[in-house]
Amino acid sequence: MSGRGVEVGYAKFYSRCSLLPIVSLRGGDSSLKIVNCLFAAELAGLEQAFVDYSEALQARGHELLNFVVPRAKVIEPLTELRSPYWEVANFNQYDILAIMRIRRRLISERPDVVIAHGNRAINLVMPAVKRVAPFIAVNQHINLRRTVGADFAIAVNENMRSRLIEAGQPVDRVYKFFNMVRRPAAPPPPAPLKSPPVIAAMGRFVAKKGFEVFIEALGRLRDEGVEFRGMLAGGGELDGELKARAAARGLGERLLFPGWVTDKAAFFARADIFCFTSSHDVCPVVLLEAFVNAKPVIMTDCPGPREIAEDGVDSLLFPIDDTSALAMRIRALIEDPARALRLAGAAQQKILERHTFEQGGALLEAIARDAAARWTSARPTRPPAAA
Repeated sequence: MSGRGVEVGYAKFYSRCSLLPIVSLRGGDSSLKIVNCLFAAELAGLEQAFVDYSEALQARGHELLNFVVPRAKVIEPLTELRSPYWEVANFNQYDILAIMRIRRRLISERPDVVIAHGNRAINLVMPAVKRVAPFIAVNQHINLRRTVGADFAIAVNENMRSRLIEAGQPVDRVYKFFNMVRRPAAPPPPAPLKSPPVIAAMGRFVAKKGFEVFIEALGRLRDEGVEFRGMLAGGGELDGELKARAAARGLGERLLFPGWVTDKAAFFARADIFCFTSSHDVCPVVLLEAFVNAKPVIMTDCPGPREIAEDGVDSLLFPIDDTSALAMRIRALIEDPARALRLAGAAQQKILERHTFEQGGALLEAIARDAAARWTSARPTRPPAAA
């Protein structure tokens, strides 16, 4: 589907949800009680999206209870948001004792909607929530098998939506909802490139992120005599391999590895050009963060991410794994700083208009109310509340 087609579909769905005759389990337009679940320990893109759901829904007056694993890194941001959480220990995604504990808690809480993010949470919550509340599965992974069969599913891009339907999820039970990003209190204006410019990337150090392509592109620029500094934030299983590759390409002190970044605003303030090199992804929050912070972005032309980008208008796309093409585009922006400013400004305007918590929160609320109303109309028999 073309980018324009995706936008039209998104707008039509938003309009349909806005006009639905909603009757939540609590009645009328009252706030919903929502359980939001994620059973992962780290704080990467999936985890950030989970926190964003809680923040956006809570900001709209809904009551949130978050199910997390003990010592999860999402606990800190949830605490800052004053969003309550319950820690659920589990050995794996088939832990029957964890499923039983989750079910007892859900019966006690009697939520209007239950949302689960990622394979483990979907696997553990789907059997636990049966007949208790409508269940919405959010899977930001290319493996969608476990999502099929949920009461409702959220696809974060058109490619995932199509694949979910092809896999057997009923078309009327799949919502498309892009990830969202917090609007800065004062959105930074596009800034001229520093001298030398800082070329940045961020993410988990795993194969699909393509950071070896980023490092090789910087190596080519060094070989060509281009002045720059590099910054690759994050961490993961390929940490040692990527640092060794950078050293082998002679990048030395030119490429900084700051580890996981908690102050995203400071990271993007240091960056001049942001590179996204994944071979496949869904709707990465880091791209939205780069856009909203007014950074010119060079990104792979892969399904999902390209739905929020228009090549040559608000970003530059390059073929997956094409090191030479990435290096050429980085150099092109360094040599044409006015173009870099134009791309950054156009991207920031698009994200501020379409993908912040204000717009995303309204659509997410509409999805939750729609799911609650449709589940209620089927009148499933709930188990009795816990004594």
